[in-house]
Amino acid sequence: MRNMRKGNRARQGCIVLVALFLVAACGSETERQTSQPTEVLDPAQTSQPAVSDDGGERDDGGVGAADFAADPPNLNHSLPTDYPEHWLMVHDAAFFHMREGRYYIVDPQAETVGGQVRAMLSGDFIALHQQSPVRKEHYIIESFFSRGGRGGERTDVVSIYDTASLELQGEVIIPPKRFSGMPPPFGSALVNNDRLLVVYNFTPSQTLTVVDLETRTFVAEHGIAGCALAIPTGAAGVTSICSDGAFLTTNFSEGGAKASSMRTDAVIGSDDPLFEKAGVIDGIGYFPTFGGDILPVDLSGEIAAPGERWAAVTEAERASGWRPGGWGLVAADRLGRLYLLMHPEGREGSHKDGGSEVWVFDPQKKQRIARIPLATWGISIGLSNAQKPLLVVTNAALGLDAYDGETGELIKTLALQAQTPFLVSGVR
Repeated sequence: MRNMRKGNRARQGCIVLVALFLVAACGSETERQTSQPTEVLDPAQTSQPAVSDDGGERDDGGVGAADFAADPPNLNHSLPTDYPEHWLMVHDAAFFHMREGRYYIVDPQAETVGGQVRAMLSGDFIALHQQSPVRKEHYIIESFFSRGGRGGERTDVVSIYDTASLELQGEVIIPPKRFSGMPPPFGSALVNNDRLLVVYNFTPSQTLTVVDLETRTFVAEHGIAGCALAIPTGAAGVTSICSDGAFLTTNFSEGGAKASSMRTDAVIGSDDPLFEKAGVIDGIGYFPTFGGDILPVDLSGEIAAPGERWAAVTEAERASGWRPGGWGLVAADRLGRLYLLMHPEGREGSHKDGGSEVWVFDPQKKQRIARIPLATWGISIGLSNAQKPLLVVTNAALGLDAYDGETGELIKTLALQAQTPFLVSGVR
C-alpha cells in the first residue's frame, strides 16, 4: 500500500506540475520565431567585456555581463558537416503557439545554454523532421496559412536546409494534407538511400506523399486507406499500421511510383492494443502493447513480418499494474538494447501517463537487464546514437534529464529550456 500511495503521489505531482506549466505558459508572451535558422554559440566564442554608461568596463556579473554579448553583424558560423555522435535533436512543438515550433541541435556534454544549443531550425505548425547523412540535409515538413493565426489558404512545404551552414537550400510544395497532430516518430520517412521522402497524410483520408529529393519535386500521392504512418521498411518501402490489426507495406520505384503493396494478416487486437511507436534494432521494430507485451516486426525486407509476442513484465508485475506509458515511450540504442518508460498501478487509459522508471531489455534474449528509477516522473524518452548512449527523459516539469544509458546514473538536467520538448532523438 505504501508503494501504491507513493505512485499516486508521483502521478498527482506530475499533474500539478503540468497544470502549473499550463498556467505559466498561457500567461506569458512568446517571441516570434522567424523562418530562418538561428545558431546559438558558446558564449566563450563571442564574449566581450561589458561596458558601463561612462564607457568603462563593467563587471557586475548580471544580465549586462559578457555572457550575453551580441555577435558582430553579418557574422556567419557553421556546424560540422557530420555531427558528433553524441549530439541530439530536440523537437519543441511549441504546443501553446503551434506556428512557432523549433528543432534544437543539442550538445548534451556542454554545461551552459550557449554550449548546449548548437543551432536551431524553425518548424511551423507541429512540423515533422528528417535528417539525411547521405545528402547532408535537414528536411522540415511544415504548414503555413495565408492569414497566419486566422487561417486562410494552407500551403504544405518541405523546407530543405544544409546540415553545416543551416542555410535554406530550397523548398518543395506538397499537397496540403500532411498529418498535423501531435508529432509522431513515424510521420515521415527517408527511403531508397535517402532519395525519396515519404510523408503520411490524414485529411481524414489516409495517403502517402512522395518527394524526389534528387530533383526536389513532388512526384506522387498513394492511397493507404484505413492505415496510418510511414515506418521505413527494406530498401525502398514504408509500413503502415491498419485499423483491422494488419500491417501494410508500400514499396516504391526509384522515381517514387508505387511498385507493390502488401498486407499482413491481422495481428493486433482490441484486447491489448499496440502503441504506434517502436524501438528499431537491426531492422526489427519492437512495438510495446498497452498491457506490457512486445511485438517484434521484421522491417528489413519488402514486407513487414510480425513475430511472436513476448512479455516485458512478469505476471506479478502485471498484477501490480506495471505498464508502458508516455508519448515517446520507447527507444533503442546502438548497442542493441531496448528502453521502455514504465509506470505502476496502470489501468485502462493510463497509456499516456508516462512513468517513474525506464526498463532496459535485451530483445534477443527477451529479458530485462536493468531498471532505471527516474529522479522526476517522465513523459517521454530518447537516446543519443553514441557508443556510450545518453538516455534523455522529458520530465513532468518539461525539463530534460540526462542519464547514463548503461549505469542509469542521473548526470544532469540540461540547461536548455524548451516549452514542450516531447521528442528527443540522436542525430544521424
